[in-house]
Amino acid sequence: MFSMEITLVGLALAIDAAVATFALGVMTLHLPRQHKFSRGLYLASLFGIFQFLMLWLGSYGGYLFTFSSFGHHFLLIVTAIFMLIAGKLFQESFKSESKQLKWGLAPTLILAFATSIDALATGVSLGTLPDAYLSALEVGIITFVVCAAAYVLSQNLKNLPEKWLLRVAGVIFLFLSLRVLSDYSRLGA
Repeated sequence: MFSMEITLVGLALAIDAAVATFALGVMTLHLPRQHKFSRGLYLASLFGIFQFLMLWLGSYGGYLFTFSSFGHHFLLIVTAIFMLIAGKLFQESFKSESKQLKWGLAPTLILAFATSIDALATGVSLGTLPDAYLSALEVGIITFVVCAAAYVLSQNLKNLPEKWLLRVAGVIFLFLSLRVLSDYSRLGA
């Protein structure tokens, strides 16, 4: 089932999700150990499932979405989402009181969707494969593993001040937003 080409595609697609998982993991440093584990499993699973679904959907009909004017301009919405997250992280990092940042289901779902848009576009090229769902499943598994590793890495940064970790997470999301904006401008919008 695993092929070198699909593995490389999976690793490339997992980068955004891993970076987002790392940044979200930084926000869970205050949780008890059992909550950290379940949160990490939840994040890695969610990003893996979204990568799988978006790649699979892309292989069947993503070209209609990707090449439509809405799909092209959707990159601006993704950029705005990443910038809002970065702004929230920066705002929390500069507050003087020690307040824990809340991160619920809805923002996590939006983030999982936003980081898997490239999987939807990539799925278009897999539409000619006989069993595209197997390739999508492979990418989902790879994303899960990479995101789990990114989460574990984020949990090993306990000795760094939380305010600085929040700022690093904010910079990561700002970088992601600028990258998506760069893709949008490169497409000739």
